[in-house]
Amino acid sequence: MKKEKIYINKWLEVHPYKLQKESDGYFVELSNTIFDTLTLDDVPVEIRKRCALYLSAYIEDLISGLGLWRAFTEKCNELYKTRVPFYNISEEYVDGEVNVEDIRFIIWNTLYNGGYSKLPINPMDKSIETNAIKLYDILSDEYEVAPENETLNKYFDGYNDEKEGKYKLEWLFGYTYLTQPSVQAYIKDLSESERFTVPCGPLALFLYEWLEIVCTNGIEMWRKIGGLFFTNPEMSEKMKEKSKEIYQNFMDGNMGNKIAYVDGYSGLKKFLVNVLKWPDDENHMLPQMKDFKNFVLMCNEEKGMLIAHDICQYIKDPLNPYYNKSIAEKEAFSMLTVPTKCPPDLLEYLIDNRYIPDVQFPKYGENEITVKFADFIARCSLLYYYRGD
Repeated sequence: MKKEKIYINKWLEVHPYKLQKESDGYFVELSNTIFDTLTLDDVPVEIRKRCALYLSAYIEDLISGLGLWRAFTEKCNELYKTRVPFYNISEEYVDGEVNVEDIRFIIWNTLYNGGYSKLPINPMDKSIETNAIKLYDILSDEYEVAPENETLNKYFDGYNDEKEGKYKLEWLFGYTYLTQPSVQAYIKDLSESERFTVPCGPLALFLYEWLEIVCTNGIEMWRKIGGLFFTNPEMSEKMKEKSKEIYQNFMDGNMGNKIAYVDGYSGLKKFLVNVLKWPDDENHMLPQMKDFKNFVLMCNEEKGMLIAHDICQYIKDPLNPYYNKSIAEKEAFSMLTVPTKCPPDLLEYLIDNRYIPDVQFPKYGENEITVKFADFIARCSLLYYYRGD
């Protein structure tokens, strides 16, 4: 049987150029060394190759000054007070050098978004840890001798013309070792303008947010790219007034609480009529909600009201009488990973208030780290469905 191998064409797929650079041969060889070393049971060959390519590109990033990994760890530290999600950072961790925690995360991120398993990949998986420790010895040695790819040095600090700028943005959005896993399934279906308004990468950052961190000389030049620094459409005065009216009725009729838990469609109708003062007719009673068992309603003075269905059992809020711990332990994780299961404003509220304390990886558990990094898991899994407005 012919030995599987990584070739230059695969390496170039995660690079912003088509013609081979002087350093590329070295990193293709390193990718093959990593690939031959990896022992991930039941992981398809192509995904193992991708792990190897991404880890080799991670080394190249550190050495060449691309700045992607630096941007990722800086933002992680800002959001979660740690350089890398999930893992305890050892005293030996050094910014800008090879670290076991980095390797573990890159392997996990590749597998988690790889689509080969129906279950979310456990970040604490022993085989991931074992492989990371084994690869650290190789990669830390390579870090000392690997050549710099001068093309990537401060790559995002500027561009010669708008065409080149947009090309760099497209690569950043979905073809780098760090951002590709999150958007690989649908990047080809997105227009240029959609790439500006859809977050990418494991932290679900918008392109302008990536640039704010990765650029070393400011982002003023990038402001010339139309639509990159987008703003959400302004709500009409009529809609603003309607939202204020709904909010006021909601707060007045719900004892000053901006969230309500309602049992069944009959309970929902009662709330809409008695609290929100909506007309009791088919057009206003949300007939599409008839088949759902329970509802969470949440109000915002600017946005009005949102409704989520069939998630009350997951929420440990003192105001919620329908919380069920045993069900939550089995199913609450879906709120962090299933698009539209829970509206983003509500999910952020529940995470911030620790109202979903039972979330854990299906089959694997890991409740403590899941609760701690619930916001990260939602970002990584839901992207726009969590960070979009």
